[in-house]
Amino acid sequence: MLHIGFVLPPDAGNFKPFRSQPLTSLYLLTILEEKFGDRLDLSVIDLRGISRENARYYLPERDVYFYTLMSQEYRNVCEVKDLLCSIYPKTVHVAGGVHVNLFQEDSAKQFDSIVLGEGDETVVEIVKDILNAELKPVYQSSEPVDINRYPCPDRKYIPLPAIVETGLLAGENMDLPGTSVLFSRGCPFRCSFCANVNFGPTRFRTPELIEQEIEYLKKDYNVKALALKDDNAIPTNERIARPFLEAIGRTQVKWRGQSRANGISADMVKLAAEAGCTDIGIGIESVWPETLKLINKKIKLEEAKQYIKALRKYGIGARLHLIFGLPGEPQDIVGRTLEFIEESEPSSVLLNLFCPLPGSDIATNPKSYGIRNVSPDWHDYRNLYARFDEEEQPHMWFEYEETTPWGNSMSSERIIGNYSELQAILRERNLNF
Repeated sequence: MLHIGFVLPPDAGNFKPFRSQPLTSLYLLTILEEKFGDRLDLSVIDLRGISRENARYYLPERDVYFYTLMSQEYRNVCEVKDLLCSIYPKTVHVAGGVHVNLFQEDSAKQFDSIVLGEGDETVVEIVKDILNAELKPVYQSSEPVDINRYPCPDRKYIPLPAIVETGLLAGENMDLPGTSVLFSRGCPFRCSFCANVNFGPTRFRTPELIEQEIEYLKKDYNVKALALKDDNAIPTNERIARPFLEAIGRTQVKWRGQSRANGISADMVKLAAEAGCTDIGIGIESVWPETLKLINKKIKLEEAKQYIKALRKYGIGARLHLIFGLPGEPQDIVGRTLEFIEESEPSSVLLNLFCPLPGSDIATNPKSYGIRNVSPDWHDYRNLYARFDEEEQPHMWFEYEETTPWGNSMSSERIIGNYSELQAILRERNLNF
């Protein structure tokens, strides 16, 4: 029997490390069990919430270790891999994920084998080759995966407290037991600050599979609330959106997700509300039109206001997602943002500081955006979406040239000052998410 462990790296700095499920690992584990049955001993080595110093005490011996890498996790993953190699020197280490695809040469030096593209099919090929002692250094998926070929991810590989929690939704739904799900892959949009553009076209699970997964979670885990991790929980294409939302609605769960700020009709908002949607995050990113053009957001502020109005009309909370420090931001961004918030009346605001994510167009072509001195330490990006507390002051991972292709820039100190000023106002008004 081949013993395989999927490693979730330590991240003690994450104030809620179990808020999202390791869905990629669960998908791959489910596929391997379906293909190989009892020929494999499959497990998750869950180091989330454990300090890097204590991780060594939670490392069981396996024949093969798999890793799914994001850039901000790279240092932690490599430390765990090196530790495993020192304790169990005869083991095999295989890595895939966004970071591996972006930094193939470096990743190939760190791991025995790497996976390029989606791993649903290649993970089976890898295990077959390991069983035959024929492991190759690189595996690559040839075409986008048909995500409807595979069953929903089995949650049995992680304990119940790490699957289900309360507080996933707000208000009267806060005490509902919930978990996270993913019913699609890919995003049809190409925002220049986003790195989620490298894994094929947008694909949705069939309504039957969506309903099947939710019913499984209800029956086995008493789940009554869901956090949809899809890039677009309300699809802009109504032909897709209607059966997608109707499938969720038939299960009678409450849920939240995120969506575009435009391209969604009032009819679809109404249907989402009827399907149990309680809260939608809206990635407007900036209230400055020039910045929206520079980041290729392709939305108009008036469209966003009307969308928020429609959400309010049908009782769905509108969580506004904003980023300070984007290219083209004006000096008076705090005042302009407050004006937009007061006019649109979102239920809450999630404010972040910008960072050039590896794989995004801005990170790939920083000079085109007037950016310099980007931190080479990907570990710095791990708190990108954190709300900085009193002990950890906000900081930036890059600088702007004084004169950029889009005009004069602000200093990092001024950007951080704007961020801190608006965060304080949001907290005072009880709008901070």
